[in-house]
Amino acid sequence: MNASEIVRHVMSAPPVSIDVDAKPSDVHALLTEKAFHHLPVLDRGVLVGMLSTLDLARVSLGRWVDDPSTVAAWLDTQFSVRELMTWEPEFVRDDDPVRIAADRLASGGFHSLPVLDASDRLVGIVTSTDLLRLLANG
Repeated sequence: MNASEIVRHVMSAPPVSIDVDAKPSDVHALLTEKAFHHLPVLDRGVLVGMLSTLDLARVSLGRWVDDPSTVAAWLDTQFSVRELMTWEPEFVRDDDPVRIAADRLASGGFHSLPVLDASDRLVGIVTSTDLLRLLANG
């Protein structure tokens, strides 16, 4: 991994995000349809959380096994995005060196970080896969 590489060059952009007031079924559909694993959660354009497939799986695994077709509707009756998401997530800046992202991912127990610019605007997402790809490509 090139120590001088910056996050902006390896992140996925533009990021797909969800609103804090979205329905869990919409989140479920987006994660499934796009094959994403993590979504930044915004409140009036400001990053307030992260929601992952693991967050949904934790609360719906039994239901998923019984009847996967009912999971999305069931989530709406039981939870809000606010209840499911991780609040105040770790993040990196778009001009941070990738080693900072790697350190936060390695020590944080998660696999993605939202990327903010100097104005605190969400501009991307960097994942452990992005960093592994950078490492593999030299």
